[in-house]
Amino acid sequence: MAEKLLRVALIGCGRIAVKHIMAITKRHSGLLLCAVADTSPKAFDTLFDSCKLSDKKKHQIKNTVTTYTDYNRMLEKEKPDITSITVPSGLHYAIAKAAMLSGSHILLEKPMSMSVSQAKELFDISEQKNKRIAMGHIFRYFPVVGNLQKDVAAGRFGKISHGSVVVRWGHDQSYYNQTAWRGTWEHDGGVLMNQCVHAIDLICWLMNGQATAANAMLGKRFHDMEAEDIALGTLKLDNGALCQIEGTTNSPSRDHEAAFYLLGEKGGFRMGIRRGRPYFDIRINGKKKTLEYLIKELRSKGLSGLFSLTNPHARIYADLRDAVLNKKSTIADAKSGMMSVESVLALYLSAKEKKQIKIPLAKDFSSDEMSDYIFN
Repeated sequence: MAEKLLRVALIGCGRIAVKHIMAITKRHSGLLLCAVADTSPKAFDTLFDSCKLSDKKKHQIKNTVTTYTDYNRMLEKEKPDITSITVPSGLHYAIAKAAMLSGSHILLEKPMSMSVSQAKELFDISEQKNKRIAMGHIFRYFPVVGNLQKDVAAGRFGKISHGSVVVRWGHDQSYYNQTAWRGTWEHDGGVLMNQCVHAIDLICWLMNGQATAANAMLGKRFHDMEAEDIALGTLKLDNGALCQIEGTTNSPSRDHEAAFYLLGEKGGFRMGIRRGRPYFDIRINGKKKTLEYLIKELRSKGLSGLFSLTNPHARIYADLRDAVLNKKSTIADAKSGMMSVESVLALYLSAKEKKQIKIPLAKDFSSDEMSDYIFN
């Protein structure tokens, strides 16, 4: 029996869209790119030319794709099974809502939205309309991570003391200058909302808890923009564990690093990615277990699983396709998108009001309410 192809429409042709094109058009993906929408008529051609595909494959794919400058018209005419949303963060909510109401499942780049109420509304729509959301929380799809999370939840590492996450994802000023929305409170936020939101999602998931309180301080040290380029914070989880957060875009742009640490009564682990290279150090009862977890990953997913760092979006699409066809949740689902946004916004509110903030928030809060924040 021929493999069922799910039709995918892409909205937004920015830098991250290249990874989506490569994942959708990957051999045996079970997906068909049917349409692309962008306000610039030539955006798709520019995007497609930057994809590392053979001329023959580019020609084949272009014959299946219809381009639009109006995403609403595209949704109405194409009725895609999946809509991928890769527009600036401030536009996520409106487009995700329109796509689900039109009958489409969605792959939504992080963050889910820029306000607590909008994130909750998207979650509610996904539940009411029975539409799957796969969030672009790429760290959940990295090798070994899933098995670590299951074992923490099962108690293999014992009671959790604390965890930490460090995101040193440097960008020079040209990164913020290239488009007007970057680094703005309304459409992007700073390092917490842009670079750290999926790392915060991962550490809370790994620690098997939900954030119940937040404390934070923000700084703007090296960049000319509205929002922060350095943030330090802590989260308290509902299981009593504490989590420390460091995020900055002030570090060298050629030395990107995301690092995670967890300590439990029976063991713990360090893992992360630096300069594109992953590392793991997993120990239980004083014994190193890294090789055990790597072998388990190899047996369950093969070599492709171990080398999925090159484009984790391929695993997100495979997970979403499986969720759609088998009517189950995605690994990074709508709830994860909603909770991570609220955690980040609680950190922002803590910095603004200079006090600890309880989660869930007592009232709605959005990133653009930080526009009057004064950096000391």
